[in-house]
Amino acid sequence: MRDPDYALPTGSAAYLVMTVAVRLKTLRAAASFAATVVGRFFLDQYAHARRLRRGVSPVRVKNIEHPLDACVPIRYEAAGVYLTFVKLWIGALSYFRRRLGRAFDDSVIEFLAGLGRCYSDAGSVYGRCLSTTRRPDRAPSLRLAFVYAVDPHLFCVPSLHVLVVCYTYFRLRELLAATADDGRFGRELDALRARAVEITESILFVRQHSVNCIPTALAMLSVILPGYDEREAKAFMAELFSIDVEVDSGDRARVVDYMAGLYDRVAPAGGRPEDRYDAIVDFLEAYDEPVLELAEA
Repeated sequence: MRDPDYALPTGSAAYLVMTVAVRLKTLRAAASFAATVVGRFFLDQYAHARRLRRGVSPVRVKNIEHPLDACVPIRYEAAGVYLTFVKLWIGALSYFRRRLGRAFDDSVIEFLAGLGRCYSDAGSVYGRCLSTTRRPDRAPSLRLAFVYAVDPHLFCVPSLHVLVVCYTYFRLRELLAATADDGRFGRELDALRARAVEITESILFVRQHSVNCIPTALAMLSVILPGYDEREAKAFMAELFSIDVEVDSGDRARVVDYMAGLYDRVAPAGGRPEDRYDAIVDFLEAYDEPVLELAEA
């Protein structure tokens, strides 16, 4: 672990639900966010999977694996970390709401609006080109059996896991800085970022994503959060697997260099932010996918 567990801001989901439900404006924001997630991630993906099974899908599916994925060891036991990406932001919002009280409600609303945009903006790319990776025929663990059951696995690029966890640590830092509370909660914010790194690593350990899924997500995040610039994106990617003794240092350097290069390709310096989504789609459509069987949807 990069930071002591006790520094991670965690709170009760029940407390957050209760505080959101008692005010109309926060309840409305939460309902809008939930509808976006259900519609743009689950319903859209199930609809794509159904059309693919029927052979009537107008959208192509690309296998987005890359040879550099093999540089990262398979660790299916990392599914426990992989599944905490939702708990990360719920626990953090609950923690800061309990400590800052109603004054934090507007921040909750702003946070949920931006998080919902992560899902809708990612959906705008998925709807133009689906992407997947191979998964085992049989789930290696009960946790992954759950993932395989609920996720048709057609929305890989950009990775919503990466979007969500990086949005969480960065947006909360911005919101707390706006009220001059970022210094007070510096350790907690640092721990959020460290956990975001761990969750991002886990998407490769459990082979739910490829090295291609990370820089494309950070390029999208730079549009949703303009402050999440090239410097922050590349600093984040440079931390991946940096303390993992089982990842060869040379292999890690090649992985990080590749991701930085892909980031530059889809988010070129001086380019317009609004062109980045088209660049991600162009990358997908031109991607020279490996000759592999498509993961089952």
